[in-house]
Order: sequence, then C-alpha cells, then structure tokens
Amino acid sequence: MKERFKTFMLISLVSISLLLTKKLWIELPNEVFNFFENRDKAYSVSYLLSDMIMPNKYLLNFNDKYHTLFYDDSKHGLWTNTQKILATTLGSDDIKITDISRDEFSTYNWKPSIVFYFPEKINTYLLAKALDVKDPNLIVDTISNVKSIYIYLGNGDPFFVLSDDERHKLIHSNSIDTEGLRQQFLAIEQDAINQEKGYNFYYSLKDTYGADKDIYVPYEMNGTVPIVYVENQIRNLDLKGKREIAEKFFEKSIDYIREIVEGNESTIYEYNNKVLKLNVNGTVEYYHPLDETVKKRNLYESLITAADFISKNAGITKGMYLDKFEEIKVDDSVGYNLTFKYRVRGLPVILGNEEVVDFIEIEVFNNHIRSYKHFIRKDMNKVVNSIQEGKKMLHSFDIIDMNYDLLVEEYLKENKAVKREEVALNEVLSFIEDINLSYFDPCLKDIEDELIPVWVINTVNGLYAFNVYNGSLVYEKTGK
Repeated sequence: MKERFKTFMLISLVSISLLLTKKLWIELPNEVFNFFENRDKAYSVSYLLSDMIMPNKYLLNFNDKYHTLFYDDSKHGLWTNTQKILATTLGSDDIKITDISRDEFSTYNWKPSIVFYFPEKINTYLLAKALDVKDPNLIVDTISNVKSIYIYLGNGDPFFVLSDDERHKLIHSNSIDTEGLRQQFLAIEQDAINQEKGYNFYYSLKDTYGADKDIYVPYEMNGTVPIVYVENQIRNLDLKGKREIAEKFFEKSIDYIREIVEGNESTIYEYNNKVLKLNVNGTVEYYHPLDETVKKRNLYESLITAADFISKNAGITKGMYLDKFEEIKVDDSVGYNLTFKYRVRGLPVILGNEEVVDFIEIEVFNNHIRSYKHFIRKDMNKVVNSIQEGKKMLHSFDIIDMNYDLLVEEYLKENKAVKREEVALNEVLSFIEDINLSYFDPCLKDIEDELIPVWVINTVNGLYAFNVYNGSLVYEKTGK
C-alpha cells in the first residue's frame, strides 16, 4: 500500500511539474527566447583578427587590356578563398623566394591574376598569425611588411608576389593550389564581358598616360552608388540605454557605478578608476589607467586584446578594418595606438567631423586597454529609390579633368622649382598615390544624414574627395 502511495505521489509531482513548466513557457516565452538570442549574439560578435586585417580593394586582371576593381568582396568571397591558400603557403617548408624588379612586377598585371591591396602596410608575421599559421616560415623574415598580395591565375604553375611597394618577392611552392579560385575568376571574367552584369573596366595610368604609378581608373561607370542614410546612435539613446552600455563596459550593476550628466547631455560613468563617457556628438570614450608597467610590447597580443574588447563592448561592426598601428610610450610603458576605419555597403567611409580622427582609436598595452574612442554612426538601412534617372556617375578621369588646376597647384607646392607651364600631365598623374571610390559622411545631422559618394584622390600632399555626380570638392585633408 505504501509503495502504491509513493508511486501515486511521484506521478502527481511529475504532472504538477509539467503543468508548471507549460505555464512558465506560456507566460514567459519572450524572456526565454531573448536569453537564447542574446547568447547567440555573444557568439556571433566574436571579432576575429583575420576580419580586421582585410584588403580595401581587389584588382582583377583578365589580360593586358581588361581589368576590373572591387571594393566589396561579399558577393564573391575572393579574399576568403585566397586566405586558405595563402595560409598554406606561409606555413609550408617547400617554398622558393625570388626578388623581382619594380619594372618586371608592373607587367604582371597583364596576366590573369588578382591583386589584394591593403590600406596600410601589414606586418607579414601578424598576417600569418591572423590566418592561423602556427609556425610561419621564412617568408615573414624575407619581407616583414606587405602592402599588396598578387596571385597568378593563368596557365602554368601558380605563384604569389608579396609587395611592400619598394620590394617585390615572388613565391613559388608546390603547396599552392589555386584551381578552385581560378575557376571562380574565369566565371567572373565571363560575367564582366557581359556588360549587363554592371562591371566597370579599369585602365592603368602608367600604360595609358605614361604616369609613374600603377593606378587603375575607369573610363566609364555603369550603375550607381546606393543611397545611404546614417544616424548618431548615442544622441538618440535614452537614459536606460546609456546605463546598459555602462553596465556592459564595467560588468557591474548601475547601482555600483557613479553617473554624471553634463549640461550638454553627455553622460560620464565612473567605477574603480575606470571612466566611460557617452558624448552627444556620437562618440564613446573609455579610459582605464595602467595597473602596472609594460616593458615589452607585443603587437599580436595587443590586437587580440583589442578584438576581444571591441567584441564584448561594441559588438561586431560589419565592415570595420585595421587602418594603421603606431608604437606609443606612456610614462615607462610601451604599447600601440590602433586605428580602425569602416565600410558601408562595401565602400570606405571618410568622416567630416573635425573632432573625430577615426572610426575607432584604441591604446593597448599587450593585455590592457588604456583608452578607447569609438565614433558610432549606423547605417539606417532605409529603402529609397535609386539615383534619379539621367544622373550618371563620373569616372575618376572626369574628376581629374574637372579639377586639374587644383591638382597642378598641389603639385607645384611639392615641386617649388617647377614652373606651371612646364608641368606635364604625366607628372601630375605620377603625383597621385591612389584613387578610390568612397562615401563621405558630412556628420551634420543626428538622424538621416545622407552619405555623399565621392572619388577620393590621395596625393603626396594629402587627400581630396570629389562628388561622383558633379565633380565638386566636398572635403580635403592636407598634410600627412
């Protein structure tokens, strides 16, 4: 009798438990699902070092006459597919390295190939580690920094050329297998031949005008640049949203954090010598003094620390990439100042806010973040009509032609001994260091601030951004 009673009680308890569980799922489905959604987000925001070190443009050479250039690789994944091949090569014992001259290398763009250009020179060892190469080979010692990576995709044995602009190292290895990438390249070539696909053909200033620069520019632009509106997320945050950010940075309840609201509505949070400021201009600033002296800097560890910090506190920022790193010294400690830029819809963004130097700036000392500044401007993803009918993009040589006098003036500033009437076209073109399609953010509005598509011309003297539709100068930054 007792055993039956125990069995009855056990069945009853299980039934009650199931009913309560069912009631819990009925009453609190959102909270439960939100928990799992947040957990998935935490995993998705793990920002990989390889995502930070990415090319900013991709040159595809079909032959000596036809070339095209990408700024956004999300459609094809060429860099993703090349990373695996490059990682194998950087870790292989079977390699042969040959020096080639600048003149010889300039002819390589006449062969079927892809060239990946980085915004700044990247430490080769760091690139190898970012690609998860456990034991990088002597390539990292032979050429310590890389500005571009060339990969041959024609008939015959494949090879890489790593270049820092001054030196060019041709690398052969039996481990290089580019067949999959080559087939993808040939498919893109077929699409490019069909002009309906919207590819633009680019031509070298060196081959066309005798300029002393292998810069590729289009002579006709198909399609338009998407219209993008951005917003100042910090300005539009309510007090609850700001406090949630503070709790995330300090990993403490707001009850333990000191809060100060300034007259201009910027908010400062303090906890245990750490300071966080949310500025109305859209920047987040964080400061944490060094706990101990750092005598030896480690770039790889510093970048990993920066990646982890950004992931935890800002979340993954699509399109963010490492622009440059500089060695710094604070008191007796040594570290790095890392700066990041970002892309919107695949195009780099230039900021027009004089108070903000870069998208993200971090001072990092190995495993310690000393300061962090993040200018948050979010793509509102508004659905808008395309560019007005009849409004056509100017190609970059149109821009040069319309602003030629300005470029000559800048050239003469650098070459004071030269007279204006003596300046030749190829000399002015050689004065140009790079030309890129970008967005300019005027930073004038907190919401629905429209980005301006621009052709950016980098010269020895500075940077000039011209509206892609009317050729007007919208921004300039002189000095290096």
